[in-house]
Amino acid sequence: MTRTERWFVGRGLPHFIHRYSPWEDVFTRASPVLVLIALVEIVLLGPKAGFPIWLDVVAVVVGFALLLGAWALANTARRRPAMARPGRVGAVELTIFVVVPALVPLIGGGQWRSALATLMGNLALLVVVFLVTSYGLVPMARWAIAHGADQVLSAVNVLLRALPVLLLIVIVVFLNTEAWQVASELEWIGVAIVVGTFVAIGAAFASIRVPRQVSGFSQEPWEEIRSRVADTPAEPLLAEVSPDPPPPPILTRREWSNVGLVVLVSEGILITIVAVVMFGFLVGFGTAAIHQDVVTTWLGRAPDVLVSFDVGGQEMVVTGELIKVSAFLAGFCGLSFTVSLLTDAGYQEEFLAELDGEVADSFAVRAVYRAVVDRAGERANASSIISPT
Repeated sequence: MTRTERWFVGRGLPHFIHRYSPWEDVFTRASPVLVLIALVEIVLLGPKAGFPIWLDVVAVVVGFALLLGAWALANTARRRPAMARPGRVGAVELTIFVVVPALVPLIGGGQWRSALATLMGNLALLVVVFLVTSYGLVPMARWAIAHGADQVLSAVNVLLRALPVLLLIVIVVFLNTEAWQVASELEWIGVAIVVGTFVAIGAAFASIRVPRQVSGFSQEPWEEIRSRVADTPAEPLLAEVSPDPPPPPILTRREWSNVGLVVLVSEGILITIVAVVMFGFLVGFGTAAIHQDVVTTWLGRAPDVLVSFDVGGQEMVVTGELIKVSAFLAGFCGLSFTVSLLTDAGYQEEFLAELDGEVADSFAVRAVYRAVVDRAGERANASSIISPT
């Protein structure tokens, strides 16, 4: 059972674990990191400009004393040894992490702005830790690194085979004077807003499609489920599943959010690589094919040269306008590929088959795991009813 739960975590699906408590489990696992951050904050925030060294040392010592004192009081209130590590991290421990480091600059020198910034920063950090740990974003990142080469090959395959018309359109626009003139008038923040808009539209479209993508995996028959759990940690659990088990329980809202995030992140990796490859291609093509004098003619002024170098006696330049045009068109290419990937059956079969198989395997393992867990719970309830009080 434990191996199966670790398998869920490794695939970024911790919410598939029965009775998984995101608040307690997440922050309890993250407690060593939180303690380390609190200690570093005390060391950095205790000293004050203008203080002598000995007074800085006193401020740091006072900060450590506050932290240890709060820790001891929390343990004492729970009837535990004063310096014991908590078995679980709850509201009291999180309050200590947020408040105590913020008190150090306030007590040490009346630095209320630093205290407020520390307080807000620690609150924001808890939100980040909760999201990253609760929804398994770190295991997702590890999966992305492990499958990075395959994703890059898929992205190149997309650009070479699946997007010939789009590539033609992009090149035509890329060699258009107006595109360069528009890019030259945009500030970098404007480019970021335009590209961010493409990303937001693509993410919203993909999010709308997720329920339809996921719903099919939760309706597979038990014959298919049994075949899928082969060579997984849940395979030994099949012996404990009844011959005619009930359908797997419906996903909770958190489980839906978790598996939906896995699908979005996995698709987002491929889409991002497609956009990055397109951006690199356009920058390389523009550097090699479009001379600085041509850009000057298009713009009516000299371009903003970022990098210049010589290749075979020919000077090549990378301009700010080239970067802006390439970023704009790469963002458009990523959005176009997102729509095609999620609406075209041929695209899905060619580029999402591996992802669909992994998600289906995860649902199959969950079905077996929950069948065993629910059956054990029924036995425990029956025993408690039969046993004398």
